[in-house]
Order: sequence, then structure tokens, then C-alpha cells
Amino acid sequence: MSFAQLDEYLNQEFSPDNWSDHAVIYALEQVQKLTPADWEELKSCWYNRPQEWQLRCAEIISDADSQQAIPLLLEMLETPDDELTLTAADSLRSIDAAKENLDLSLDVLKRLQILSQNSPIAQIIVNELLKKLPVRL
Repeated sequence: MSFAQLDEYLNQEFSPDNWSDHAVIYALEQVQKLTPADWEELKSCWYNRPQEWQLRCAEIISDADSQQAIPLLLEMLETPDDELTLTAADSLRSIDAAKENLDLSLDVLKRLQILSQNSPIAQIIVNELLKKLPVRL
């Protein structure tokens, strides 16, 4: 699947149940097939896509090439959209962050701490991600 096909797929209308039960599985399979050129296209235009598209993208890319996905997820952490930030944090949490040697800025760390106070789920996501990061002194 090319980026253009994935782009079109993520832009489709899905009910929340259909996305989480069926469509996400297909999207996960397809994102693993992206070429380096597809990744470059994705990185250059993701921020111009609708919010739902961005959330779906953040959800699926952690199952793809981590060398490609991590920089994109780190960009998504810095968006003003709280839901996208938490979705990107959740995806980063599923990647072995210690192995990848992630290093988040203090601003991002502070924002994640604030967002973690919004709900028990957000708290779990942020706490588990932070446990995987290198210790800051």
C-alpha cells in the first residue's frame, strides 16, 4: 500500500466500533508496508489532515518501522491537540522507548504531566511512558 492509499483509507468514515474492531487491523497491516518515500510523504503532510485522520495515524504507526514512527510521534506530542498528544504518547508507550533512547523536552514532559491529571486513562498512559524513558537528573 502506498501512502496515497493509506491517506485515503484513514480519511474514510468509520464508526468508532468499526474502526476499533475491524478497520484498524487493516490499517496496521498496511502501515507496515510503507516505503521510505511513503514515510517522507506522510511526515510532510500529516499536520494538514483532519483530526480524526491524525488520531488514527498516531494509533497505527507504532506498529510500523520505529525509526520512521518515533520522530513523527514526537512531533505529534508537541501539537496543541490534547487528544492527539495522548494518542501519540500511547503509541510511544507501546514502542520500547528505553531501547530507542527517547529523550523528551522538559516542555513536553510538563505538558504530559498536566494532561495526566485529566483522566485515569491519561494518567496510566503518561506514567507508563515516563517509566520507559531514560532517567533525568
